Amino acid sequence: MTSEKKDNSIKARIEHLSAALHNGTERFFEKLGGLVVNYPGATIGLCLLFVVIMAQGVWLYEEELAADKQFTPRDSQAVNEETWVVDRFGHENRPVYLQVEADDGTNMLTKASLLYMQEMHEWLLSQSLIVDGEDVTYNVVCARYTKDDDCKSPVSVLSYWQHNRTLLEADPNPLSTINSVDWRDIEPSGSPLSFYLGGDAVRDASGALVSTRATRIIYNLKNEKEDISGVGNDDPQSRYFEILVAEKSADRRSADRQAHKAASFILTTAEEEEAGNEAVTADVGKLIIGYVLMLFYASFILSRGRAKYSHSLLGVVSVAAVGAATFSAYGFCWYIGVKFNSVVQVLVLVLLGVGIDDTFVIMDSWWDCSEIPTMKERMIAALKHAGPAVTITSVTDLIAFLAGSSTELPALRDFCYYATFGILFVFFFQCTFVVAFAYLDSVRQERGRSDILCCVPVDDETGVCVKKDGSWTEGEKGIQNRIVGTHMPRLVLGTLVGKVVVILISCLLFGLGIYGCTKVKMNFNQEWFIPDGDAIEDAMDVRDTYFNGQSLPANVYFSDINYPQEQDTVLNAGSVLRKNIWVTQNSTSSWMEDFQQWVKKEHVADWDQSAGRIVPSQFYRLLRVFASTATGPRSAWQHIDNIRWSSNGSDSLVASRVGFLIVGQAAGDGQDAIDCMDNLRAELSGSEFPWAFMFLFWESYKLMVPEITQNVAIAGSCVFVLVSLMIANIQLGLLVALIIGFVDVCMIGFMPFIGVELNGVSVICIVLAVGLSVDYSVHIAGAFLQMKCEDGEGHSSRSQRAAYALWKMGPAVVNGGTSTFIAVLPAAMAVSYVFQVFFRMFVLIIFFGQWFGVFLLPVVLSFVGPDAYLTAPELKPRENPLHPEHDDPVATTTKGTTPVDVEMAEVSEAHP
Repeated sequence: MTSEKKDNSIKARIEHLSAALHNGTERFFEKLGGLVVNYPGATIGLCLLFVVIMAQGVWLYEEELAADKQFTPRDSQAVNEETWVVDRFGHENRPVYLQVEADDGTNMLTKASLLYMQEMHEWLLSQSLIVDGEDVTYNVVCARYTKDDDCKSPVSVLSYWQHNRTLLEADPNPLSTINSVDWRDIEPSGSPLSFYLGGDAVRDASGALVSTRATRIIYNLKNEKEDISGVGNDDPQSRYFEILVAEKSADRRSADRQAHKAASFILTTAEEEEAGNEAVTADVGKLIIGYVLMLFYASFILSRGRAKYSHSLLGVVSVAAVGAATFSAYGFCWYIGVKFNSVVQVLVLVLLGVGIDDTFVIMDSWWDCSEIPTMKERMIAALKHAGPAVTITSVTDLIAFLAGSSTELPALRDFCYYATFGILFVFFFQCTFVVAFAYLDSVRQERGRSDILCCVPVDDETGVCVKKDGSWTEGEKGIQNRIVGTHMPRLVLGTLVGKVVVILISCLLFGLGIYGCTKVKMNFNQEWFIPDGDAIEDAMDVRDTYFNGQSLPANVYFSDINYPQEQDTVLNAGSVLRKNIWVTQNSTSSWMEDFQQWVKKEHVADWDQSAGRIVPSQFYRLLRVFASTATGPRSAWQHIDNIRWSSNGSDSLVASRVGFLIVGQAAGDGQDAIDCMDNLRAELSGSEFPWAFMFLFWESYKLMVPEITQNVAIAGSCVFVLVSLMIANIQLGLLVALIIGFVDVCMIGFMPFIGVELNGVSVICIVLAVGLSVDYSVHIAGAFLQMKCEDGEGHSSRSQRAAYALWKMGPAVVNGGTSTFIAVLPAAMAVSYVFQVFFRMFVLIIFFGQWFGVFLLPVVLSFVGPDAYLTAPELKPRENPLHPEHDDPVATTTKGTTPVDVEMAEVSEAHP
């Protein structure tokens, strides 16, 4: 007995704390409502002034366009290594791929086909354009070893003839030359010949090349980056030259097919980026469609049977308020220096779906207060009662985004900054701007004027909208309320069969989610940002058909070593690379090996035979000679481009590198990429380190799972504490947290089924799910505690209270999910990767959030739900969908009256 009293005492204290918080929130909104309705014009004016002030942030607008800076943590190892590399070697050259594909049955290794390839090479070298008033040609943008050197030679099968038409025309049998001359004596970088031939190359029994349908030339352009408006940090001359040759080569493709039975496809980084940017820009226009759809939906939900009692115009105001809040959030973030990025654009749709729900909640409360005589008092009461519900959904969303803002992933962090202020400003505008208009609209109603045509009087003798049977009042809700609030509780909670079916379906979904989680792959490919049907897609198809899986360029870098004394350090790195499973065979190119071979041949006296190295005292003198006068295939690349002399003029190196190629398999899967990078780092962890540009993206793979776990755990824990406090029940707080877990597991698990991989874009949606899914369950959980009920009518007390929770809050929750879906629906028509992923992921969030929150949670509550509040009133039959008198128009609820009588009496009192 004592234990029971103690439990009741603890429960009472928790409820008292929650009630105090709830009452304090209501008092705040009551005072806020008083200010708004007493000064509606001033409220609207101040809100508009706030928008104008925030709009000035546009002058501080900055956009981050570089994909690596959006999805790679700025303090990661790969970024720190990149800084070191750029400081010493500059930015990597920009590759341009001139791919030539022959028609079926045509061999690209014939003399005629090679001459066409030579023609395209000469054509590319002849192209020019004007950039910033300067004539830009290939000779201007080509990469050089030093400023005074000639252009770096392009590399292809034409290298056998030095890309010289005269030499090629003079060769009676080019295929014989290809098979008789060692490629290693031709290509300076050490890349195998297969790197420049299509994957369908045919060889005979002796290994000699016979034919190939595709081949390519690789050019290197300079990469002197500077800020370009609307583009970001890039080399303007190289960028626009790349776009020019890619577009013009496409223009001549059809004629080349007819004349040479082959065509050229130029692939450049700038063209890929341009296509992705254009796709995002095109999709931004679809945001307008989302707003238009939401205008119709909000107006429909807020409309009623008669023009006097309809508030459809308020739907337009609500959508405008969300737009104003979104723009204000953008402006504020620009004020504080948060850069815009491609992912943030989707926030417009997210806030639209979330923000409009607040209007629905406020207006539902307004209709519930129909017995209050004056419109001013009624509006204050509506905001007072709706305030706590609007607050808890807004705060839970804020918590989820604040948790996400602690991430190391830049795109997710910046998105969460924008989303945090977006939710905050939406909350502010809904509780002020929209409420002010709602009050003015209620005054319009009180004066008997039409909704849309607010200057037109409406002849209404009764003052209420009444059906023929007299059962419909001003506050009646629509058909969706009868389906969700009445029929669904009976179907789901009215029988044991209904409950079992819901549990079995939930188990099936959760099981599929767990299975799917084992199939999720981490991957990120910038090509996903290029829409289907873009002009560059043909060039990408050629690459994917013939050169897909080809190796990725990388280097091992050396810095703080004594090169004369530690020659073996550089040599050993080459040995390690040749044995590594992630390194393409015969792709390692070591300047130290070539240098030593040259010394042994040309300067025998300076070779220490016993130590197996160059005499240390002669090392730098010989290296100077070797780098400037040595002849041979690799002199330029190996001895100029891969070593860096001290800037003070002394004979010493400050850095050097050894080149190699990473197998293409590493880029196909996120886990393979992590394994490759970690393996190379582990084996080359002394005074040297491996680095490739793709490491910037692979680094983010390593953080993906820990970041998701951390952010979801933080957000989920905070939501659990907040929900437990707000509804005064730890058990229900745990159930809500469990529902959030179900939603996240199923959402992640279903990603492979909808073609979405784990990366910086999809992880944002996973974090979003915490805030959005709690909205679908917390209201149901709170309503479950608000009524007491005895077992009876063939149903347990818990089942009847769960049915009441669905009757009370189910329609609003479903409306919220519907509005979110309508808001993101335009993204289904998008061509850009970001919008496509957000749409697919939001469909999962909405579906699983609604299923587990609206279907499963009430069923679980019907079995193991906690007791109602100690002060909760008894559940009335017309509030209980499982009670036989719930929708009986003649059922007695009070002595001598029917539900309709009571409702009509209330309305008559409100409108004498």
